[in-house]
Amino acid sequence: MKKFEKDKVGDIEIYLGEPNEQVRESMRAMMRDQGLRRTRTFARIDDLVNAIKEVPPDLLIAADDIDPSLYSIVRDIRHFKLGRNPFILISLMVSGEKDDNVKRAILAGADDILIKPVSPGKMLERVAHTAANRTPFIVTTDYVGPERRRQSDRPSKIRQLTVVNTFRDKMNGNRMTQAELGRAVEGCMNDVMAARMDSHGLKLGYFCNLILKAYEENLIDKVLEERLLVLVSVLEDAARTARVLGESELSQICTQMARQVEELAEKYDTPSDETLATIRKLTKAFEKAKAANIPPPTPEKAEDETQSATG
Repeated sequence: MKKFEKDKVGDIEIYLGEPNEQVRESMRAMMRDQGLRRTRTFARIDDLVNAIKEVPPDLLIAADDIDPSLYSIVRDIRHFKLGRNPFILISLMVSGEKDDNVKRAILAGADDILIKPVSPGKMLERVAHTAANRTPFIVTTDYVGPERRRQSDRPSKIRQLTVVNTFRDKMNGNRMTQAELGRAVEGCMNDVMAARMDSHGLKLGYFCNLILKAYEENLIDKVLEERLLVLVSVLEDAARTARVLGESELSQICTQMARQVEELAEKYDTPSDETLATIRKLTKAFEKAKAANIPPPTPEKAEDETQSATG
């Protein structure tokens, strides 16, 4: 098992969420033996969430049977809706009994996923490796987390982000004040928001082309309506993202277009020339993305995002 330098890891904050008392105490004992003295354990999800709100840990370890809401909580952390550091290291221990557990953990944005049962020694090995070799983050319209593409996959030009890693910093003897951490998180979040705007442009362009093609070919059905509603949600999120980036004019334009597309969705079977013109305007974002040599999403990826956005 990889050993931690005990004189450097004593103030690393670890939150361990595990409902099984025997497993919980066994893991805490092993961590403390390795010098990770500041390991707090939680048997209830509410107590864990309250602790995250008060002080962000450097590492969150949680078992999926602590509560069904765990995946949503991890996603809220990554999207900066919970806590003060969306880039904490996160390891999830999941049951292998359900096929979708690993997928849910991945989509939530976990750094590492282990199939239960997990021995304390194996957990510490993975934590040490993940902290020292953290995968860069990527951002899409509804995902913030580690890049999951394998090196053997088709090359991608999606922006990769190096994010705050307080666990590794402390292992290396570096410490941040809360003010320094706040500034580091703010800088990374600006990168996240800029990357999200890139993703919005790709998704907007993809769905605009599908919608225009459907109208041209007179394929007026519920699928078309769903795609219009996806377009509304992406525009609304783009407006929020632009506002955070200080692009107030762009935010207003996105909001205005969202309302126009929403009106079109309400009467999707009888579109006006004006609303169709709005859709055509939006395709310019896609053309701009292509001009920058950023690959559009595959149909499978776009349809996955459709399902996520609609339900």
